[in-house]
Amino acid sequence: MAGDGPNAPETEALLSSLRIPILKRPDGPQAASLGRDMLAGAIAGVVQIAYCISFSALIFQGSLAGGFAMGLAALLMGTIVTGVIVSLTTSLVPSDAGPDTPAVAVMSVLATTIASALAAQGASQDTIIINVLLALAVSTFFTGLLLFGLGAFRIGQFLRFVPYPVIGGFLAASGWLLMTGGIEVITGTSLTISPSSWVETFSSQNAAQLGVAAVFALTIVILRRWVHTFLALPIAFVGFMIVMDVVLFLLLDHSQSSSWFLASVGELTPWSPLKAAMRNDIDWTAMLSSSAEIGAVCGVTAISMLLDVSSLEVARQKTANLDRELRVNGLANLLASVLGGVAGNLSLNGSILINEAGAVSRLSGVFVALTCGLVLFVGLDVGMFVPKSVLGGMLAYLGVVILVEALFHAPAKRSYADFALALAITIVICYFGYLLGVVLGVIGACLMFAMSYSRIGVIRRHLTRQEFAGNVERAAEQARILREEGGRIHIFWLSGFIFFGSSNGLFERVRRTIDGQTDIPVGYVVLDFGAVSGLDTSAVLSLVKLRNYCDETRVTLVFSGLDDTMRNNLSRAGFFVDGHRHRSFRSRNEAIEWCEEELLRERALPAVSHRTFEGWIEAEFGVLADLGRIEPYLDRCEFMPGDVLFRQGEPSDSVDMIAEGCVAVTVTDETGRMIRLRRMVGQTVVGEMGFYRDLPRTADVVAEQPTLVFRLSRASFETMREKDPAAAAAFHQLIVRLLADRLDFANREISALLL
Repeated sequence: MAGDGPNAPETEALLSSLRIPILKRPDGPQAASLGRDMLAGAIAGVVQIAYCISFSALIFQGSLAGGFAMGLAALLMGTIVTGVIVSLTTSLVPSDAGPDTPAVAVMSVLATTIASALAAQGASQDTIIINVLLALAVSTFFTGLLLFGLGAFRIGQFLRFVPYPVIGGFLAASGWLLMTGGIEVITGTSLTISPSSWVETFSSQNAAQLGVAAVFALTIVILRRWVHTFLALPIAFVGFMIVMDVVLFLLLDHSQSSSWFLASVGELTPWSPLKAAMRNDIDWTAMLSSSAEIGAVCGVTAISMLLDVSSLEVARQKTANLDRELRVNGLANLLASVLGGVAGNLSLNGSILINEAGAVSRLSGVFVALTCGLVLFVGLDVGMFVPKSVLGGMLAYLGVVILVEALFHAPAKRSYADFALALAITIVICYFGYLLGVVLGVIGACLMFAMSYSRIGVIRRHLTRQEFAGNVERAAEQARILREEGGRIHIFWLSGFIFFGSSNGLFERVRRTIDGQTDIPVGYVVLDFGAVSGLDTSAVLSLVKLRNYCDETRVTLVFSGLDDTMRNNLSRAGFFVDGHRHRSFRSRNEAIEWCEEELLRERALPAVSHRTFEGWIEAEFGVLADLGRIEPYLDRCEFMPGDVLFRQGEPSDSVDMIAEGCVAVTVTDETGRMIRLRRMVGQTVVGEMGFYRDLPRTADVVAEQPTLVFRLSRASFETMREKDPAAAAAFHQLIVRLLADRLDFANREISALLL
C-alpha cells in the first residue's frame, strides 16, 4: 500500500490528531468482510443515487427539465463506470467515485450556455437536450484526456503542494455542505445566506422529518459507544429504514407517506453519445463556442480530484500515488464519455461514507456501482424504500463529524493563523463556490508563507576573516596581518530563495554591519550564494541598492557561488562592469582569497612572503638554522605551473619544503572533477601527513606558479637521523609546530561555524 512508504511514520505522527473515523483491514473471515462490503456499498449507493438525482435536477432545470431522466441516466452511468474502475485500482482503499459537486456546478453552466444558444436559434426542446448531453460527454472525454495526460507524464508530483489550510477548509466545507445537503434532502428547500431560506427550511411542516433525522444521527453516536465502530451506521440505517417503512406504510395513507420519500425517478434509459454525434441536429458551432465552459469542467474536475485525494490522504493517514490516481481517473472518464456517462472522480465524501459504513476492501466501491446499476438497468426505485429523514440524517451526521474534526481536531488548531485561513476558505467555498475558495486559499497560504519565510531571513551565518579564512596557507607575517585586520572582511552565507519578503532584510543587515563597525572600517563584504536556489526581481533591486550604498562607503561587494541565471540577472543590473570595484567568483574560497590578497596589497605587502628561504629556515630551526648543515640532505626541485609534485595514491616517500612559489592540494571525485582543497603560498611544508604515517598520498599537489622546492626523501631523513640527530629533532619540532598551528586554526574555524 502507498501508506507503507518511507514517509508514512512522519505523516502518521503529523496527522494523528485528525480523528476522522478510520478503519483498518480486519483479520476476520473473508465472508464476513464480503458482507460488510456489500452492506456498506448498498448504503453508500443509496446516497450516491440521491446525489445523482439532485445533480440532474440542478443541470436539467427550467427549459431543460424534460431531460431530467436522461440526465439522471448519464449521471448514474458516470457513477458506475468511475466507481468500478477507481475502486478496483486506487491506492486509497476503500474508495468510491462519481460526479463531484464542484464539477457538476460548472456542468450546469455549460448546459445553460448550450441551451441558451440553441433556444435563440429556435431549436426544439429534444434537440436542445441531446446537444446538452453530448456537450457533457465531450467535456467528460477531454477531462479524461487531461487527467490521464497529467498522470502519464508524471506531473502529479508538481501538483502535490496543497497547503494544509486549503485541505482543512475543503474538508470543513465538504462537511458543512454534507450537513446542509442532508437537511435539503429532507425538506426539499435550498439553504442560502438569506435568513428566509432558513426560516422556510426549519418551519413546523418539516419539524417531524427533521426530528426523526436528528434522532437517527443521535442513535449512530450512541451505537458507536456500544458496538464496533463499523457496525453503528449500518445497524442504525437498516433498523430505522425498516421501522420507518413499517410505520409509514401502516399508519399513513399513500398521499401522506409519499412526502417522506424521494420522488420516483421513473423509467431510465441509457443513451449513446456515438449515435447522438451522428444526428443532423447537433450544433457543433454552439459546442465550439462553449469551449471555455468545457475547459472549465476539465479544470475544476482536476482540481476537485487533487483536493479529494489530498484530503483523503489526511483522513486515512496514507500517502497516495497521485500519478497513478490521475491515470486511473482519466481512463475511467474516457470510458464513461463513450458509454454516455458524465465526468467523475475519486470522491472524498463517498469514500468517507463507505469507510464509516464498515467497508473493508476494493469490492465496496463495486457494490456502490452495482446499487446504482439496479436503478439504471433494472428500474429498482430505491428512493421509494429509504425515507428522506434517514438519508438526510446520515448525510448530516457525516457532515458534522467531518466539520468538527477538520476545524477543531486537526493540526490547524495548533496555529491560529492556519485555523483562521481554513475557516475563511470554508465560508468562501460554502457561499461562493469551490473554485473561488480554493484559489483564494492558495493565495492566502502563499502570502502567509511569504510573511513567515521573510521573518526567517536568508543569512545563514555571518563571520569575519578573523574567525574564518580561505583555504590558502600563507607565510607568518601575512597570516599575522590578516588576523589583525581580518575584521575588514565580512562573509555572509546566504540560503534559500531570496524574494521581496527577505531581500530588504539582507540589505538592512549588511548596512547595519557596515555602519556599526567604526574601529576598523569594513572594506569587503563577501555574499556567498552557494546555497541560494534563486532570487526574484525585488531581490535584484535590493542588491542594487546595497551596491549603491557600498559605493558610497567604499566597500567592495564580492559575490560567490552564483549560478548562470543569477549572474546574468545581476550583470543586466549593472554589476561586474569594467571599472567597478565589485567582483564575482565561482566559490567562496576564491572570493575570500581575493579579498585577502587585496587587503595585503593595501598594506603594501606582497601576497607571498618577501623573506628568503634561508631566513625562514633560520626562524624555524633556531640555533641549528644553518642551511649548509641540512642542505646535503635536500634535493633542489623546480616546477613550472601545472607540474605535479605528488600524485594521489603514490607512496609517501618524501617531504617537500616550499621555498618559493605556490602549490595547490587537489583531489579528484568519482565523476572525475578536480576539487582544490587548499593552496599553499611561500615557505611551508607539504607531504608530511603521508610521510609520517607511512601511507599513500591522499591528494595531488600541483604547482600553480613557478615553484622552488627542497625535497627531503625518506632515505635522506634516515641518514640525517644517524649523522645529525639534533637537526632531525629540529625538523620534528618544525613539523609539530606546523601541525599545531593548522589544528589551532581549524579548531577556531569550527568553533566559529558552530556558533
